[in-house]
Order: sequence, then C-alpha cells, then structure tokens
Amino acid sequence: MVRRSLQKTAISIRFLSFKTRHYRLVTEGCLQYNSKGGYYYNHPYFSTAIFKNIQVGPNNVTKLRLGVAAKNDGHVRLAPVKYPYDSTVMNEIVLSGWRNTKSEVRRYTRTEPNKVKDQIVLKELSSLGMLSEYGPLMFTMAIHQDGLVELTKDGEVVPFLKFQDPKLSYEYISFCNWDVPAIYFFDCPLERDKRICEGIVFP
Repeated sequence: MVRRSLQKTAISIRFLSFKTRHYRLVTEGCLQYNSKGGYYYNHPYFSTAIFKNIQVGPNNVTKLRLGVAAKNDGHVRLAPVKYPYDSTVMNEIVLSGWRNTKSEVRRYTRTEPNKVKDQIVLKELSSLGMLSEYGPLMFTMAIHQDGLVELTKDGEVVPFLKFQDPKLSYEYISFCNWDVPAIYFFDCPLERDKRICEGIVFP
C-alpha cells in the first residue's frame, strides 16, 4: 500500500512538473497582467502600438497572440483611447463566462470604469469548459480592415470565435475578471514565429 501510494505521488509530481513546463513554454516572451479587482475596477489599457510582436500581414490583417488562465470569464476589451470614459464606443469579448459555459462579444458606450450604456450583443456561442485556471488558453486574434475578427487557438486553423464590427478599434487593449482572478498574457510571440525559431520546417 505504501509503495503504491508513493508511486501515485511520483506520477502526480511528474505530471505537475510537465504542466508547469508547458505553461512556461506557451507563455514564453509574453507580457502578463493579473486581474483580481473585478469587472468594475479601473483596469489599465495598454497601447497596441508599442507591442513588439504584433504583426500586419497580407491584406493588412493585424495579428496578435494572447492568453488567459482562469476558472471562467476572460474579458478582453478593445478601445480607441487609453481612458475610454468620455462616452467611448468600444468592444468587449467575454471568453467562457457564465461559469465557463458561454462566450459573448459586445459593443457598448463606456462612460466610466464601472458604467456602460447602449450595449449590443454581436455574438453569442457555447464554450463549455473552454477555460482553466491550471493552464492558459492561448490564441491568436486576427483583425481585418472591415472589422472582421477571428480568434484561433494555438495549434488549430479554424477560428473558435468570429464576429464583425465595422466600428471596432483596437488601439488599446485591456483585461478584467468577473468573480474569480484571471491571469492574462499579451504581446506574445506569434506561434508560427516561435516554431520557426525552434527549427521546425513548414511546408
């Protein structure tokens, strides 16, 4: 019994060590923001103009890689200004809110850190179990000139979330949490670039 218990403990330690190494690997080179102040807290907005890893590709499609580790409710806000409190029209992407069951994209007018009005839901879809506090959901956000936005998980080619808003502006990005803390990773090296650096050949 003691030997079997020790074997199980050793397996658990190796598994946790693997998870830790994987966590570090997929977030390597990213900036990090820890959000625990809640939805109505005055979270900072970061200028995407100074991101080192943002990429503008063919047809002027802008790509940036992000990640979130949370039990539920990853909130990504996109705004045209650093302090979007003067009746600023902006967007918010809710990743697996409602107890990790549903995602939603909104456009609204923000008047204060804790007040919005004229909210419109642009997209809503099921996302049961998509987030985890034990490992980050890493994805690339592709923003097209016509306001089409596609979110694609690392290692996949089909977006898990798509929406379109011609009024979308992404000069600044912010993150927040709902009822549990969330860890955000942003300005991450694009997955393709990282694999090229590791010597993997693409067809």
